[in-house]
Amino acid sequence: MVIFWGTEDRIKRVGFRGDKIKCENCHKSYIPCYYRRTVYDHFCAIPVSEITHTYKSVCPICGYNQFVQTFRFTEIANTTVTKEMQDISYIAVQKDKHKYDFVAMDNLTQEQILIAPNVSMFDIKEGIRRRGGKTKDLIIVV
Repeated sequence: MVIFWGTEDRIKRVGFRGDKIKCENCHKSYIPCYYRRTVYDHFCAIPVSEITHTYKSVCPICGYNQFVQTFRFTEIANTTVTKEMQDISYIAVQKDKHKYDFVAMDNLTQEQILIAPNVSMFDIKEGIRRRGGKTKDLIIVV
């Protein structure tokens, strides 16, 4: 009989929360998306006890992430940002049959920020997920 004992990580998207903060990497001010990382002890792939959970904030432009202390996140957690309150939209501009430019559109200043040129649709969808967005909100410009 084989017994497996160890730890397992689970990552859950909490959503866009709080006020605007300035990103240390791209120096733009946006509402960040938060992720919760929970570490469990498991016995034969069944979670037994929760060891720790930590939070990360992710910039929707550059994808830069940083850890947030749990007590700081509990202060932020009461505010939820809806899609209508978002300051940013993601756009895929078709360049070629299978190549796109990945662009972030600032809805307040109408500035278009090029995130990645000449990438596939898979790379764009993965980039949106990493930045806390949902791929169903992607705007495709042909």
